Amino acid sequence: MNQKTLKITYGAMIVALFGVLLLINRQTGGMFHGILMFLLPIPMVAYGARYGGKAGLAAWAASMFISILVSTPTTAINAACQSFVGMVLGTCIYHKKDMTKTLFLVMLLCTIAELLDIVIVAAISGQSLSMYVTEMQIAMNETMEMMTKVTGSNPQTEQQIAVMKSMMSDDFVARMFLITTALTGAMQGFVVYEISLLILRRLHIAVPKPKPVVEYTPPFWTAYLGIFAFGLYNYSFVKPFENEFVQSIAQVAGIVGTLYLMCFGVIAISLLIRVYITRAKALIVILSILAFLMMPQINTILGIFYISGQLHTFLLNKLNGTR
Repeated sequence: MNQKTLKITYGAMIVALFGVLLLINRQTGGMFHGILMFLLPIPMVAYGARYGGKAGLAAWAASMFISILVSTPTTAINAACQSFVGMVLGTCIYHKKDMTKTLFLVMLLCTIAELLDIVIVAAISGQSLSMYVTEMQIAMNETMEMMTKVTGSNPQTEQQIAVMKSMMSDDFVARMFLITTALTGAMQGFVVYEISLLILRRLHIAVPKPKPVVEYTPPFWTAYLGIFAFGLYNYSFVKPFENEFVQSIAQVAGIVGTLYLMCFGVIAISLLIRVYITRAKALIVILSILAFLMMPQINTILGIFYISGQLHTFLLNKLNGTR
């Protein structure tokens, strides 16, 4: 079998596998939807890594057509996004791009896909972010009422519940909803990346060796883009846009930019801990996670200096003992 025929046959198998996964999801009533979102990019990763972006783009278009035929509109949109992520990852591997940059790119694409999925699905179904917020508030109120019934009524419990209810303003719940969605997307990107590399090695496809994350230097101009996104994110809550779609897009762009800065802020904190406190990996991970959860503003500021200033170079020099 010549290479052209093999490429077409392999592509048809990949698209068929993609369609089978979607069909299983539909026939089971979406029971395995959460798991399939991690698996759907894999076929396109394998094809893109073997034949490159040009062939991968054709296979991606075919997978989009299949998804429209065998799944619901909302699932088809999500599947198209996941397939695109797989195509990008496979293409980067095919062209032997820096794997650290590729990891960040995949995590960013998955984050954007998750956030845009909310906006697009909401637009199709006639819902909005405010409706999601209301549903979450109702669910949390019901949970707290159930807790009161189980634990019994006492002044301390009532005071704690009153404090929790006072925190559940529309802005707070909306922020938490967007942040958790974005974090879910970033985590999904990391898992897809790791699973893809594992499968590609099993298929004996050459995969470039990734560099340590701390050696990656992001473009300095992305810090200013992140600052603009951070400002847009806060402005969209202080003075919401009249158009609901524009408001959602502003919040999506804002949360992506903010998490981008915070991500490199966490890397900066981990390096600071290694340089000035300890080099025990477990302790570094625990302290970095605590810093991310408890000091988001400091994370954001450190991320700005890490990307645009000399903080990255300074910490690496200290770590390597060159200064």
